[in-house]
Amino acid sequence: MRIIAGSRGGLQLKAPKGYTVRPTADQVREAIFNILVSRFTLQGAAVLDLFAGTGALGLEALSRGAASVVFVDPHPEAQRTIRTNLRTTGFRQRGRVLRAYAATGLKIVAQQGLRFDGVFVDPPYAEGWVDKTLRALAGGRLLNPDAWVVVEHDPHESGAETYTGLVLTDRRRYGKTGVSFYQHQDEEAV
Repeated sequence: MRIIAGSRGGLQLKAPKGYTVRPTADQVREAIFNILVSRFTLQGAAVLDLFAGTGALGLEALSRGAASVVFVDPHPEAQRTIRTNLRTTGFRQRGRVLRAYAATGLKIVAQQGLRFDGVFVDPPYAEGWVDKTLRALAGGRLLNPDAWVVVEHDPHESGAETYTGLVLTDRRRYGKTGVSFYQHQDEEAV
């Protein structure tokens, strides 16, 4: 597993040991970022990486110019791995790690008044997290106008086409991985 492109392109990343993790495959991550950079600018973006695991999605965003990433994962080994990867890449000052489940992490960043230009959601497959997380994001005040949300999911567990303020703009399938792209819009525009 490596960073695909940007200032740290080619740099190898560590994966957590001791619990089951499903890192986003390099080719899927490359496809996600090809789509993202064709539609949005990552330069200076504030990003949230939910169910972060290795932190590969958020680290890729940092390598491509994101200003900051908040990584959220409940597992201590994932937290240690993300911190190791932040040090290895030299992004320690631009990344923050929260040891929390996604719902709790969303409450914490909301209480701190943080807002994001983009969010990665990569939950365990087939456990109902896709819809719950999208509803929480849509119902909160965490997304800046025109923010994007990328959800990696089991192809049979995709979210709805719209949530209050979130609209599906694209859906792709890469083997056993589904990827859905949402954009935040004013409620009047939905």
